[in-house]
Amino acid sequence: MTDISLDGKAAIVTGSGSGLGRVMALALAGAGANVLVADKRGSAIEATMEAAGDIASRLRGCTADVATDAGRAAIAAGCLDAFGRIDALINNAGIGQDTIRADHAVNPIPPWEPAPEHLENFFAVHTIAPLRLAAAVLPTMREQGTGRIITVTTSLTTMTRNNMTAYGGAKAASEAYMAGLAMELEQEDGDSGITVNILVPGGAADTPMVPDRPGLDRATLTQPKVMAAPVIWLVSDLSAGVTARRFIGKDWDPAAPLAEAINNAGAPIGWNG
Repeated sequence: MTDISLDGKAAIVTGSGSGLGRVMALALAGAGANVLVADKRGSAIEATMEAAGDIASRLRGCTADVATDAGRAAIAAGCLDAFGRIDALINNAGIGQDTIRADHAVNPIPPWEPAPEHLENFFAVHTIAPLRLAAAVLPTMREQGTGRIITVTTSLTTMTRNNMTAYGGAKAASEAYMAGLAMELEQEDGDSGITVNILVPGGAADTPMVPDRPGLDRATLTQPKVMAAPVIWLVSDLSAGVTARRFIGKDWDPAAPLAEAINNAGAPIGWNG
């Protein structure tokens, strides 16, 4: 695939202190973008900065909790203050089943177990935060006449799995919200220039959110690097007009011609992809 330049662009990546978020933040910076590394863990932000090496100058850290109004406002303002624009919002911050019970990998959590406060936490981070962060950056994107909103959800099978109800249900709701947002922006008078898409790794990823358990070979997990090539393209000008689609990272072949990679990895947002 032809190298894509993101010079001059500014992106927000939430939850980029580790895992998929760190991979995407570093990939975008490596392609020339300025990136706001947003995470509620200051030490994790520092670790991402250290991992950036020679491209660390393109990164700025923002310690903020996406589940709060104050945190979301700080993230949007932080990108504008640091870079003077917001070209992309990558909603990646997430919490796992370990916030309910640490042994969930060997002792599955049935749908009736999560308490109201657990469900509220999952929906606050996975559902409400992406939509409200989108609302926070849309005025700037509208003024610019361009923007990319990319939300990381999960595999459709995970959304409907019996022992993943709290996590999967909140991700499914987020995907529905993003589909509605994409259609709303597409129906605005004229071309808003703002697109909304979903990006998923395509399976359980080798990140701290997937705990070790007896018999698990981590080499069989989806590697976070599969997010790099598709997120660069989604943020770039080459993806103009592509909206309301879901892309699967592990199905994207960086060595293939761009059109082939896009077609193989993408489908409309919905329950059939």
